[in-house]
Amino acid sequence: MTDDEKYLFDLTGYLVIENVLTPEEVALCNEGIDRHKDQVRLRLGELSLSGSSTALKGTTGRGDMFGMLSWERPWCEPFRTMLAHPRIVPYLNEIVGKGFRMDHWPSLITMEEGAEGFTFHGSSGPGFDPHQYYLVRDGRMHCGLTVAAWQFSDTNPGDGGLCLIPGSHKGNFACPQEMKLYHKYQEFVKPIPCRAGDVAIFTEAVTHGTLPWRAKHERRSLLFRFSPGNLAYGKNYDWGSQVPLDELTEEQRAVLEPPYHTRLHTVLDNQGKKVS
Repeated sequence: MTDDEKYLFDLTGYLVIENVLTPEEVALCNEGIDRHKDQVRLRLGELSLSGSSTALKGTTGRGDMFGMLSWERPWCEPFRTMLAHPRIVPYLNEIVGKGFRMDHWPSLITMEEGAEGFTFHGSSGPGFDPHQYYLVRDGRMHCGLTVAAWQFSDTNPGDGGLCLIPGSHKGNFACPQEMKLYHKYQEFVKPIPCRAGDVAIFTEAVTHGTLPWRAKHERRSLLFRFSPGNLAYGKNYDWGSQVPLDELTEEQRAVLEPPYHTRLHTVLDNQGKKVS
């Protein structure tokens, strides 16, 4: 992670890493999604995400899909690679800290033309959220829950999709409710254009949401959420019951470990002496 990237993430709360996946890798991911598309569930009725916002209403709901890490081969393989992708690990090491772990089951967001937006949310101000936070101490960033959003379709200016309030991860006061509903202060809200193959990384502490999808093509964005190695936001972290761990690399298995503090992760010999 370059000094420029550290500055920009500290300033805004997000980064877009371009061209992480090749066009061929994106195509393989999309083919896997197409083959399992019956697993997409639309958020309709009481599952709607636009709440009382008239600005974020749509003609249909967002689609959610889970479980791609346990799909049959070869369709699971590109998604398992994302657990510890060599292009993304250095960013997570810097932002979340070495020993970071996957906190949530990865979730794919799909949006057809007319899909509603999602009211803005985040943990900035006025209190401190011990799970979703952003701090800098002694020249190092410390983040709680952090998202790596993998893009399988283009998001062009004006399409909608992911948006956030840059800098709000350091806010000291509560975001106005009318701003969360996208009724006021829209000039401070930034949509995040991306290309298929890009990865948007942002701290959950930054106030973020989704604008209604206006493009003709389907939006596809896969969210991996990571926490520091000693922290759990989600309740379930028994990944071994859902993913065959023996099929994963050592690096991928490490990301699926339960939370613990690294200072307690020591190996003793049969004499009780520390060896690692």
